[in-house]
Amino acid sequence: MSGTRSRPDECPTGKVAVWYLYLLETAGGALYTGITTDVARRFAEHVAGRGAKALRGKGPLRLRHHEPVGSRGEALRLEARIKRLSAAQKRDWLLARGTPPSLPTGQGPHRVQGASMHPILDGIELVAFDLDGTLIDSVPDLAIAVDAALAELGLPVAGEARVRDWVGNGSRVLMERALKLATYPSEAPGTDRRGGPMPGMASVAPRDGFTAPPRRSVAGPASPTAAGEVDEALLERAHAAFLKHYGRDPGAHTRLYPGVRECLDALRGRGLPLALVTNKPHAFIAPLLEGVGLDAHFALCLGGDSLPEKKPHPAPLLHVAAHFDVSPATCLMVGDSRHDVAAGKAAGFRTLAVPYGYNHGEPVRDSGPDGVVESLAELV
Repeated sequence: MSGTRSRPDECPTGKVAVWYLYLLETAGGALYTGITTDVARRFAEHVAGRGAKALRGKGPLRLRHHEPVGSRGEALRLEARIKRLSAAQKRDWLLARGTPPSLPTGQGPHRVQGASMHPILDGIELVAFDLDGTLIDSVPDLAIAVDAALAELGLPVAGEARVRDWVGNGSRVLMERALKLATYPSEAPGTDRRGGPMPGMASVAPRDGFTAPPRRSVAGPASPTAAGEVDEALLERAHAAFLKHYGRDPGAHTRLYPGVRECLDALRGRGLPLALVTNKPHAFIAPLLEGVGLDAHFALCLGGDSLPEKKPHPAPLLHVAAHFDVSPATCLMVGDSRHDVAAGKAAGFRTLAVPYGYNHGEPVRDSGPDGVVESLAELV
């Protein structure tokens, strides 16, 4: 008939079309529900990025389930009912249809329902992770970049032990702490009144390739500041130098902590969406994840410059919950510092801490997380 057009998923031949319900799984483990008359064609469109906007950039995609429903009206009603289900309920619905949860390559069937998972995961529909100090030990590379930036300015290097105690609030704060040690030794975190290491802190020698610079700094004249404050112009120069040096190879000496890969693989196998929320600049996230083989594990990654606020502000975590359309009460924040715990609590997330990371020399248990595990492998 002239002037009429069929819907993209309707049969153009005049025959009664059979509508199908289908469920796709993203690389991060999220389940997407849709309806179509041609499952193969629609799946190919999603894979090519011509389907739903919500799936673009979330691949590789997997077709988890499809079944004939009948009329378009019946398919729409079933689709609406499935979309109202939580992530856990969708997985149960798939099991009832005889479709087992997806499993990472080489993982055995004992992971299927996550029956052996940690009790803190009960009722959880999304897990957000911190990066530095939680999943990866990045201090060796951070320390190299900090020392290179300081040396470029003709200032004394800090060394890895001190940098390890300063990580967690973003790169700008990291360099501010380094400059305080270099210019006001008695005011720097982790030092005594003479600027030396606090008792119990290992003495620090310059890293290979760096030598102590001469006393006369080439950082240039500083603007008048109150005692213990860092000159803003000097901080800008130091931060820019740090970003330059760190950006050359941010993961050269960075390693995963034991148990991390096992944990993330098992959570993905359970179908839980995973998010990464770090205070590190967003530009460094992708190369670091690729370097340790975790680039396909997270459905969403936020850096410290992704939003106007960063941890310990709850905004990044609330953004994650809204992105996945889940209640904060069904989300878990996993981190190594008081900032991760504070952000999680403020956002209404459940909180889990690991004690091996960077928490400025303080026991993370003192921050009152809902749980603590010695290794992320304990989660699964």
